[in-house]
Amino acid sequence: MTNDTIIRAENLSLCINRGRPNEVWPVRDVSLQIKRGEVVVLKGPSGSGKTSLLSLLGCMSRPTEGRILVHGRDVAKLPERFLTEIRRKRFGFIFQQFNLIPGISVRENVMLPLYPVDISFREMRERADSLMDRLGLSGRSHFRVKGLSGGEQQRVAIARALVNDPEVIFADEPTAHLDTKLSSDLVGILEGLKKEGRTILIATHDPLLYEQGFIDRVLEMRDGSIR
Repeated sequence: MTNDTIIRAENLSLCINRGRPNEVWPVRDVSLQIKRGEVVVLKGPSGSGKTSLLSLLGCMSRPTEGRILVHGRDVAKLPERFLTEIRRKRFGFIFQQFNLIPGISVRENVMLPLYPVDISFREMRERADSLMDRLGLSGRSHFRVKGLSGGEQQRVAIARALVNDPEVIFADEPTAHLDTKLSSDLVGILEGLKKEGRTILIATHDPLLYEQGFIDRVLEMRDGSIR
């Protein structure tokens, strides 16, 4: 493994309800590498396994078979507390449904990933405010999330994903709930992150994303495998 490889999957498979009549394999024998600074798209229709593979690579679920290496360390069988530490310190997540907490403010949502981290509350606020300013949310910092538009909620989700300064950003169908204008705005944000040297892994079936020139690789998934 080269020094610029952040994540490596080896013969990765995920089985649900193994040994039962309703057994399914969302991911089948996938091997790949994600290198520092790459933007990689997992392309495929609904049910192809994109989200399941993203979840495995982001250490949010465990494989049935195979290995996941983060900086050369096999993490697939580590205790949950170690996986939590990896997610908190190395990864940022933009979920399809945003997964924001509607009853608290924009700033509080952005700060959430920082609460287990050993930094001062002042620094937490400074990080959150800097990202909100960058993403055009400064005037919304005290608003509750449930009062925001879909595009604003998406930007809050992006700010939250970036607040811990992650090595890798995982984005699951990030344009699913956005109109054409907001999707184009998101493309601009992702392109800017690429220019910063961020590593980004996107699961999508939206050609607006996977046909962009800043995408380094497009991996097509069918029936849980990369074709």
